[in-house]
Amino acid sequence: MSKLGCKCGYVIVDQTDSLPYKARLLRDEAEEAYWREFERQIKTFVAAVEAGDKACYVAEYGTHSPWIKSSDLLINRLSSIQAHHETTIYECKGCGRLWLQKPDSKQFVSYTSEENEYRAILAAASGDGDQID
Repeated sequence: MSKLGCKCGYVIVDQTDSLPYKARLLRDEAEEAYWREFERQIKTFVAAVEAGDKACYVAEYGTHSPWIKSSDLLINRLSSIQAHHETTIYECKGCGRLWLQKPDSKQFVSYTSEENEYRAILAAASGDGDQID
């Protein structure tokens, strides 16, 4: 997604990294499968490295190219697992409304903030000393 229009008229823009109004959500129901896939990928990768058999790992997860590092293949696989299991969330800077992406969809569902204002609840550190109600 690059832009999402909020009901308040504000346009949420996602065209860079480290956005304070964006987060990823891992649903509790998906957590076990997420970690199981993560573990399987790492074990397969480590076994191939220990055996000195990059071709084994590449055969299952990608095309062999001499310029692609084995570690890059692993990172790509782990990133794919993450993208498959996690959902994107945005907080509108105009009204504080949360936008959650529906599973396996490009559609978003909104939830209104009680305060109707942006509170940076998705930011790593809001810096404004918000109190939890």
